[in-house]
Amino acid sequence: MQELSREPRTVQVKELEELLSEPRDEVVTTGVPVEEPPRTVQEAYTEAERFRGRAPRYLYMEPVVLALVLFSMAGVLIRVHLTRLFAYDRQPVYALVWAQMVGCFVMGICMRTKGVLLRFSPALNTGVTTGLCGSITTFSSWQLLAYQQFFNTDRGAHTRFKNFLGGMSVLASTMACAMGALRLGQMAGEELRLLFNYYLCTTKPGEPAPLDRINTKLLGGSYYAGDHGAWFGWDRWRTTDLALIVAGAASVVAAPIVVALAPGTRSVSIALLLGPVGTLVRWRLASFNPPHSWLKRRVPAALVGMPLGTFAANVLGSIVLAVVHILQTGVVVVPSAASCYVLAAVADGFCGCLTTVSTFSAEVSALGRRRSLAYAAVSVVATQAFFLLICGIYFKTSTVDYAVC
Repeated sequence: MQELSREPRTVQVKELEELLSEPRDEVVTTGVPVEEPPRTVQEAYTEAERFRGRAPRYLYMEPVVLALVLFSMAGVLIRVHLTRLFAYDRQPVYALVWAQMVGCFVMGICMRTKGVLLRFSPALNTGVTTGLCGSITTFSSWQLLAYQQFFNTDRGAHTRFKNFLGGMSVLASTMACAMGALRLGQMAGEELRLLFNYYLCTTKPGEPAPLDRINTKLLGGSYYAGDHGAWFGWDRWRTTDLALIVAGAASVVAAPIVVALAPGTRSVSIALLLGPVGTLVRWRLASFNPPHSWLKRRVPAALVGMPLGTFAANVLGSIVLAVVHILQTGVVVVPSAASCYVLAAVADGFCGCLTTVSTFSAEVSALGRRRSLAYAAVSVVATQAFFLLICGIYFKTSTVDYAVC
């Protein structure tokens, strides 16, 4: 590791607090500070890098990765249990829509309180938005439900026009509920941000802000290696990041134990193992979302500014789910308890976390009117086309068209 900075500790702490503190301009009429748009996780860690003696990137990405693992597992549990809770005889709406609304509602809150989350820990912000919200919602399962309605896989006694209406009902209802929950979450987030700013950022003359005192406590000694223990690495992280590392590592260890000791929950526990894999793949694909200078120079002008990373994740996850849906018929894979557990875990865990409706809805709301409509339409048409090519052709030519798992 390169030699750490030898500047006086008090000077370094003061400079870091000024660097990570968000500007707060007091509003004369209300006394509530106005929050500027927060920096991204990468920018926050990059700017703070020089205070750690320019340590390599891998030394401060552990909190982000383990936060994604921890919150991804939590998202899988929430989605699976919400779906089971609202699945009953003659339900008014299909059960998955509740998970989509919960994830989008939390995403809306995070969009308006992002500055507060970044002040405590950029890894916490990434874990909640990309890990939790992205894993509660799923794009691939939504598209599979729409495909089943479009092609009447349940063999209902109605016409093809009714099939079309059924598929459009699934698409329209989920999109409307997701966008409505996102907007409701943004409204709640705005109120929470005002409360945070008022109670944690307002001060008396001559006293530091309460949130600044919290940050000082969390950052004290975290970014600067002293004369003792620097080689061990405890000084690389904040207290919040260290808590995320411990909790994330514990969840990784606990999931295989649950698989071994609780046979009745293996479909869920195996999904807990596969879910973080899908989340990490989506997180890496999100690096191709704007702004991306390398990709910007190599794509057509019409695609510049489009979230291609999220689009690729949703399409890829839908393709994998289509293959899993075929394997669940028992023609290729001999049906057994183990194979059905694994296939269900791939569908709920890997595909469910690789694809996301919360980020998709946030991007649709952020794009312009024409670009948002084009992005949403292309995403839906592309995934439905792959479901038709993979599942449609297979079930049309196969003698088995129902799932046995």
